[in-house]
Amino acid sequence: MRILFVSDTYYPHLNGVYYFVCRVAPLLQAKGHEVAVIAPSETMHSSLKKIDDIDVYGIPSLPVLYYPNVRFPIPFLLMCRVNHILKTFKPEIIHIQDHFSIARAVVQSGKKSGIPIIGTNHFMTENLTSLVRYEKWKKKLSAIMWSQFSDTFNQLSLVTTPSETAARLIRPKLDVEVVPVSSGIDLNDFNPYGDTTMVREKYFIPDKPVLLYVGRLDPEKKMEEVLYAVARAVKKTDLHLVVVGKGIRKFALEELAKELGIADRVIFTGFVPDEDLPYFYKLSRCFIIASTAELLSLSTLQAMATGLPVIAVNAGALGELVHDQVNGYLYNAGDIDAMVQGIYNIFSRDDLSRAMGLKSLEYSHYHDIFKTIESFERIYTSRRRTEINYRAAKPELLNIT
Repeated sequence: MRILFVSDTYYPHLNGVYYFVCRVAPLLQAKGHEVAVIAPSETMHSSLKKIDDIDVYGIPSLPVLYYPNVRFPIPFLLMCRVNHILKTFKPEIIHIQDHFSIARAVVQSGKKSGIPIIGTNHFMTENLTSLVRYEKWKKKLSAIMWSQFSDTFNQLSLVTTPSETAARLIRPKLDVEVVPVSSGIDLNDFNPYGDTTMVREKYFIPDKPVLLYVGRLDPEKKMEEVLYAVARAVKKTDLHLVVVGKGIRKFALEELAKELGIADRVIFTGFVPDEDLPYFYKLSRCFIIASTAELLSLSTLQAMATGLPVIAVNAGALGELVHDQVNGYLYNAGDIDAMVQGIYNIFSRDDLSRAMGLKSLEYSHYHDIFKTIESFERIYTSRRRTEINYRAAKPELLNIT
């Protein structure tokens, strides 16, 4: 089957959409499917390059102010390029990842060609409105974006989301079927086993218990709360916070760590390559996440697959992954006291940490990425069969030459 993924953000902008496609697409290709991606190019020109061994068709684009790795397509070149790609690749199924410019153009062109189209929603307005200062403007912008989302996704054959929480969020906004399909975790890469010596030495991580965060350092991730909690927790227990990732708040967070007097207890690694990432989980004792805008959280799944207890805010889909006092702790947004208590409990009790870690490991197997691949294969086959039967029942839709 020829499968075309569509995303308005892609490598080198590293976000949840990219990590979803870059894991799912090669596994589908390994099973014999022909897979390609449409995304913004890295220049003002069209492109075709291999990324993760997948053909990526680039739409001419320009950089977004303040986010140079995020690009938007040049409008007057967009539809022509999309039509050319569809004619060249001849997809049998289209899988969009958002409702922005490229996806809308592909939906418009694909529907005219009778290609079945499904979509996966990774979108929460909080990820795009976190820099808006005034609540009134933020609400108005959110309403506009959700309206655009509904207009695009209501044209699809089926919509998937990474979790049931995410499905409940968008079902009231759509007239099409919405089903949860986990983004999946590769249990071959993320597991409790492996020598962490090299990564400790490379990133100057001392031989101390480690509290870990992995992800973007942007406003909606609320890493300030984690730093406040750590500043209090280190007075009661010996630990280091390791922060893996980059983002527009990185410098401000480094300055806050200095102000709180914990700069010597916090290591900001910046971006780390994929081959190093699993070892950060392996060397850690606990994972923490304060973001209230998570439709699943791949990094939390990676931590669970490595056998780590998780301290998470009780928001978004994190409550589906973390069972309070079973494989970690859930706390209410902004409750620093609860964060500190959770950190102290896990770092002061080896038996509790081990028991919670084993439960995390158990729960992670429900999200095995090979189960995700099988789910999407069934969806693709079903939607393609439905479209073929529909067109067969409508002879006027067939292109007879």
